[in-house]
Amino acid sequence: MISQPAIIVIGFNRPNSLQRLLSSLEQADYSIPSTDSYSDVCLVISVDHCDSNAGDEVRKLAEDFHWSHGEKRLIFHDQNLGLRKHVLSCGDLSREYGAVIVLEDDLSVGSAFYRYATEALGFTDTNDAIGGVSLYNHRTNFLNRLPFTPIHDGYDNYYLQIAQSWGQAWTKSQWNGFRSWYDELASQPEAMETIPPSAPIPKSVANWPKSSWLKYCIWYLAETNKYFLYPHVAHSTNHSDSGTHMEKVSTVWQVPLAFGERPFSFSSLDQSLSRYDSFFEIAPENLKKISPHLAEYDFDVDLFGTKTCDQFQRPYVLTSKVTTSPILEFGLTKKPFEANFQEVAENSADTTFSLAKREHVSAESRINLNHFRFIDYFYGFVPLKTIGLNLARYFMQKKF
Repeated sequence: MISQPAIIVIGFNRPNSLQRLLSSLEQADYSIPSTDSYSDVCLVISVDHCDSNAGDEVRKLAEDFHWSHGEKRLIFHDQNLGLRKHVLSCGDLSREYGAVIVLEDDLSVGSAFYRYATEALGFTDTNDAIGGVSLYNHRTNFLNRLPFTPIHDGYDNYYLQIAQSWGQAWTKSQWNGFRSWYDELASQPEAMETIPPSAPIPKSVANWPKSSWLKYCIWYLAETNKYFLYPHVAHSTNHSDSGTHMEKVSTVWQVPLAFGERPFSFSSLDQSLSRYDSFFEIAPENLKKISPHLAEYDFDVDLFGTKTCDQFQRPYVLTSKVTTSPILEFGLTKKPFEANFQEVAENSADTTFSLAKREHVSAESRINLNHFRFIDYFYGFVPLKTIGLNLARYFMQKKF
C-alpha cells in the first residue's frame, strides 16, 4: 500500500494559469465510493523565483488560496532554479511524502484525477518495469503531428515509453530509480551535454533545450526498458499558455478530461496489447499477437519511419522506409492502425509497410515520399496549408 500522494503544484510567473489549476484542484473529488474520503490531502505549491510583477502575483495567489481538503504548504525559492531543477526538486518531495502528483501551472485536472493517480500508483509501485504514471493522454503523436490512438484492449490504461510533464505521478521508488540514473549521468557533464545518436529515443527529443528535464526521463525509460502507465481518457490537460516553452496560447494539446466515478481496471505489461516505445511505435510482441504473419520474425518496429538505421537492434525491421528485397508487404487500408498487419498486401502498388532484413532498409521514408497518403488515411482530406508545408519540406530536403 503506497502512501497517500501529495499534490505538488509548480508555479512561476503565470498567475491566471495558476488560478485555473488551483480552482480545478479545489473542485475535484477526493472520495472513494463505499469508503471515507481521503483524509488530509496535502497540497504543496512550489514557486520559482521571478523578479516581476507577475511573480509577485503568483506568490500572493499561492498565499491567499484556500485549500479545503487538507494541509497547504508553500515553497518560495529565493533564487531562480529554471524549469529542469524546479521539477527535479518537486519530484524529490516523493522521498518525504512517499508519492507525489506533480502539476505545472498551465494544466487543469478532471474530477477523478486523485483517485486515478492513487490507484495507478498503488497498482504499479512494486513493478520495476514501471517508471511512473501519466495523468495526460496523448491523442497526437508529437513527433509527426498525426493522431495517436493506442489499442483498446478492455483496460483503462496503456503503456508508453515516454515520461510525462503535463500531469505525472511517482511513488518514492519510481522517482528514486530515475533520480539515481540522472545523478549518475549528471556526474559526467559531457554526457549531459549531448545525447548520443544511437540512444533509443527520437532525435527531435534529444535536441530539446537544456532546460528540459523530460528528455532525460524519456531517455531513462528507453535505456532501462521501463514504461509510464497512461490512461485511455485523460485526467489532466494542457492549456499551452504562453510561457518559457510556448510563445502563444494554443489549444492543440488540450484533450478531453474524464468525468464521473467508476472503478478503474488496469492491465499489467504482460496482459496489455497496448504497449508503445519512445517513438509511439507498438511493441513487436504485441504486433505478433495481432498478425500471425509476423510471429516467426525478430523485428524492430518503425511504422512512422522516425528511427535512424543505427537505432535498429534486431535482425529484421517492419518499417515504412524504402526497403530492398522485402519479405512481407502491407498496405494502409484499415483502422485501427495496427489492423493493417492482419493481411499481407497482394498488390505492390498498395504497399506502405514492409518487413525486411535490417541491412536492406534504407534511410528514405515512404512517409516523406507520400506524406499525403498518411494525411488522407488519418484525416480523410488534405488541407491546403498541409500541402504547402509538405511541399516546402520536400524541397528543403532535396536542397540540403
